[in-house]
Amino acid sequence: MKKYNIIFFFYSIISFSQYANVEVSSGGFSFVPAFIDKNPNLNFNLGTNSNKLFSAHLIGSLRLNNFSPRTLSFITRFKAIDKKFKLSLGTLLPDVWISEDYIMQTYWGQEVIMSYPISESYRISSLYIHGKGRNNDLEINLFVLNNKFTINKTFFLFQLYYLDKDNLYGFAKTIEIRLRQKITIKGFLNYTIPLKELIPTIGLKFEL
Repeated sequence: MKKYNIIFFFYSIISFSQYANVEVSSGGFSFVPAFIDKNPNLNFNLGTNSNKLFSAHLIGSLRLNNFSPRTLSFITRFKAIDKKFKLSLGTLLPDVWISEDYIMQTYWGQEVIMSYPISESYRISSLYIHGKGRNNDLEINLFVLNNKFTINKTFFLFQLYYLDKDNLYGFAKTIEIRLRQKITIKGFLNYTIPLKELIPTIGLKFEL
């Protein structure tokens, strides 16, 4: 019953969204590249207009083996600076991790996003997230540096990240190739240096 309630909630929210996309992927989304799920997931990203002063977003993933929810992140963002240099402040209220037997770990979080365009096709940005558990003792600080550039119908994202918990750091790369107007094939590769772990995923993303 819990599974169907959460799925119904997800479909109710998407009907009020101003943008939405879903991705059928060999891996599950995580803000921390090192925590990407290695099993097939349906990842989704939806929300209100990001160009407005205030915006709201829902990011998460469902396990494809039983269609149960794995993560749900409810984010509100405020554009503090909206010039060529952009600065947004956000809150995660909450970020939820759900086990297959529906045990929930919840977190409050704050985020700071900065970005600056070097050219029309190249942008640098950074992300900082502080998260603290509500029903657990976890507390993290995540730092991410992003390089984004576009060539024709291909999008590239290169990331360097550091997570203070367990002193994890590494790099990740995303490549997206637009096949049709609303269909994109997406490849992702993460390498966590202390763990010497390589995680590749591939997916097909649909804009709704």
